[in-house]
Amino acid sequence: MNTHKINTEKFNQNFYVKFLFFLLLIPNIAYSQVVVPETNLKSRVVISPYAQAVPNDSYTFISVSHPSLDSALTQIGVGLEVLNMGTVPNNAAGRATIFTVDAGETHRVFVVNVSHSTLNSSIVDTRTHVIFTLNSAQFGSVRAVGINENPASSTVINGVRKFSNLSQLNFWGVIYVETSGTGFAMEFLGDAHDSTVGRNFGSSTLEGIKGFSSGVGRGIN
Repeated sequence: MNTHKINTEKFNQNFYVKFLFFLLLIPNIAYSQVVVPETNLKSRVVISPYAQAVPNDSYTFISVSHPSLDSALTQIGVGLEVLNMGTVPNNAAGRATIFTVDAGETHRVFVVNVSHSTLNSSIVDTRTHVIFTLNSAQFGSVRAVGINENPASSTVINGVRKFSNLSQLNFWGVIYVETSGTGFAMEFLGDAHDSTVGRNFGSSTLEGIKGFSSGVGRGIN
């Protein structure tokens, strides 16, 4: 009996088994890396209270823009996820996407049914991201988290303090109803429209503001 031949065949069999296992493991490795950080810090979170994806009816579109504010660093990391919606895969990684927005860029995020005829993986690129939902009506909300763990920290460039938190970005979105060609805008809380992280206020919200009030609380001479 050729012992060398038998050992070679066993080696090849073990190699192919391990190789096939690795191929099956690759998607799970990729998905496991796309997990939005857990945090309750308001300074790191932007939310929108409603999103939906209904087969042959509607989907959710979100844009995230870096308007190059004087107070913003040129790159800001974002993790965006949908909540209370069944996704493909139906886990933390399947409901999320993580990306970096450079100065002047706009990223697009679609939350759409997995069987949609045109909005699928073929449209994905460095600035376009798709979160796929199950083939049934899905209703939920959207949560975006800044990757920077210390949003109040800043980098001084040419004497200007610059931040990499979500209050430097603009979020806009729409629930688009394909059947009628109409839709309605989403509301986002915590982005550049209403955030105050990094503003030069002291302990009082009025500290640093010159002028007087209408007279409420002032003594009468």
